[in-house]
Amino acid sequence: MRNIKLIIEYEGTNYCGWQEQEGLPTVQGSLIEAVRRLTFEENVKVNGASRTDAGVHAWGQAANFMTASDIPARGIMHGLNFRLPPDISIKEASDAPFHFDPRRDSKGKTYLYRILNRTCRSAMLSRYSWFVFKPLDIERMREAARYYIGEKDFSSFMASGSDALHSIREVTSIEIFDRGDDIIELEIKGTAFLRHMVRIMAGTLAAVGTGRLRPDGIKRIIEAKDRTAADMTAPAQGLFLVRIDY
Repeated sequence: MRNIKLIIEYEGTNYCGWQEQEGLPTVQGSLIEAVRRLTFEENVKVNGASRTDAGVHAWGQAANFMTASDIPARGIMHGLNFRLPPDISIKEASDAPFHFDPRRDSKGKTYLYRILNRTCRSAMLSRYSWFVFKPLDIERMREAARYYIGEKDFSSFMASGSDALHSIREVTSIEIFDRGDDIIELEIKGTAFLRHMVRIMAGTLAAVGTGRLRPDGIKRIIEAKDRTAADMTAPAQGLFLVRIDY
């Protein structure tokens, strides 16, 4: 048996998230079907590094599957892309060590959250950004973001229904960029994240940017260890899984 590692890009608008769900379109389900067709109906399971939510996009999701096929890795990449819908693309396929697990072996993840900050919405960017019409103060947001850095209990930034064994996570870096053309991007790096954690962090930073919350309010929210202390969960379409580090 071979262990095939995949790097996957997808546009998440048409999917009910990564995780396979019976009767619903998912990224994992589409990949499983494509692999089965390529390998002449091998009973495979495609395992992902991150279970992205409905509407979330990815530039660098990592996954793996076990196969007895002797198709070269490059042929697997091309063969899967031929069988996948146009909004899912295999960027890389390679033979990995037999014990490789994309989720357990991950050393860190990078997410990007994109905000469109202007007085009118965009027809072109509506699938790829959160439209915030109130002016955002980026310097206030940068000041607030520092309180996220480090290993902390992020219970206040965890959605209900999470199956995490604990809520301790380490955020290693947050940078906030003014990209011009009314685009603000948050780049968030960490060892692992809780369900909706990045989106709740983004929603709370936006509250700081509009002046509804003081920058040092982030510290109080973290200490509360209570989801109701944080602000809204930012919409899914602004979130991109950029990279998984190993």
